[in-house]
Amino acid sequence: MAGAPIDVLIVDDSATVRAVLRRLVAATPDMRVVGEAGDGAEGVEAAVRLAPVVILMDIEMPVLDGFAATERIMALCPTPILVITSRANRSQVQTAFEAIRRGAVEVLPKPEDAAGWELMATALPAAIRAAAQARVAPAVQGDARHRGLSPASVTAAVPAVLPQVRYVAVGASTGGPSALRDLLAALPAAPPAAVLVVQHIAAGFEEGLTEWLAADLGRDVKVATDGEPASPGKVRIAPGGAHLRLTAGGVVRVDTARPPRGVHRPSADELFESCAACCPTLTAGVLLTGMGADGAQGLAALRRAGGFTMVQDEASSVVFGMPRAALAAAAATIALRPGELGKVLARIWSGGAP
Repeated sequence: MAGAPIDVLIVDDSATVRAVLRRLVAATPDMRVVGEAGDGAEGVEAAVRLAPVVILMDIEMPVLDGFAATERIMALCPTPILVITSRANRSQVQTAFEAIRRGAVEVLPKPEDAAGWELMATALPAAIRAAAQARVAPAVQGDARHRGLSPASVTAAVPAVLPQVRYVAVGASTGGPSALRDLLAALPAAPPAAVLVVQHIAAGFEEGLTEWLAADLGRDVKVATDGEPASPGKVRIAPGGAHLRLTAGGVVRVDTARPPRGVHRPSADELFESCAACCPTLTAGVLLTGMGADGAQGLAALRRAGGFTMVQDEASSVVFGMPRAALAAAAATIALRPGELGKVLARIWSGGAP
C-alpha cells in the first residue's frame, strides 16, 4: 500500500506563482497542497495550523519576508523548507542562504520563463521528496551553534600519527551549505591547505553560495577555475555542470568532458578519486550531509590510498544518506558534527596541540 502523500504548504506573494506551483505539486501522485499563503506572516500561521511536511517559501514578500518567516517557523514548528528565489537577484540569493543557515533545507531557482518552469516540473518533486526525509530542528542563534562541541570527541579523532594535510576535499548535498559554513568556520584563519568543495546545488546558485560564505566568514571563497593552483587558504567550489578534480602538483581541473556519475556533475566521487590518484597522503576527505550515496566510493578509494577521511555524524545531518553510505563502505571511521570536523583538522595542523 502506498504511504500517505507529502503535504505541501506554498508561501508566495504572487498568486500566479502559487497557482503554477500548486499545479506542479498536484500533478505528482505522492504529494498534495494542503494550504497557501500570500505573505510570510500568513505562512507562519498556516505552518502552525496545518503542520505540512514540506514548505515552499518565497523570499521577497510583504508583511514578513521569507527569511523572517523561516526563523519563526523553525522556532515554533520546525519543518523542512525549500526556499524558492530568483538567481538573478543577488540580495535575495544572499537572504536565501541565510535562511538555510537558520534551518531551511535547500534553495531552488524561481523560473523566469516557460523553459524554466518545464525544468521546475522535474526538479521540484524530487526536491520535495528529499526535503520530506530531512531532519530539522529549532534554529540556534549566534555562537550557540558552536556550543556543545566535545573536546574529547575532537581529541579522540586526531590520529596518533599526524598526516600532512595540504588539501581538504569536501562533498555535500542537501543541508550542505550550512554544514560547510560551520566546517570552514572552525578552521584556522590561515589554514595551510586548500579546500575543494563539491556541493550539489541548483545550477546558477554557485556564485551566490561563494559570495555568502566569503562575506560571512571573511575567507577567499570562489567558484573554481580550470588550471588554477590549489593554494593554502583558498576555498574553491565546483561550478555547475562540471566535475572538480585535483591533479599532480596541486592543479585544479574543471572537467566538463567526463560524464555525470549517476545523476551528478559535479560529483564528490570524482573529486575524492582524483585526490586518491594524485596526492592521497596529503589529502583529508570530508563527506557532509546529503541524500543518496555520492562520495562514498571516492572517499573509500581515498582512504585505501592513504588519505585521512571523516564524515558528518547522523545527529547533525539534515539527511544522513551520503555519510551513512560512506560508513557502510568503510570509507571512514570518524563521524562528528561539522564544527568538530573542522577542529580535528585544526588540531592536525597545530601538531595535535589543544
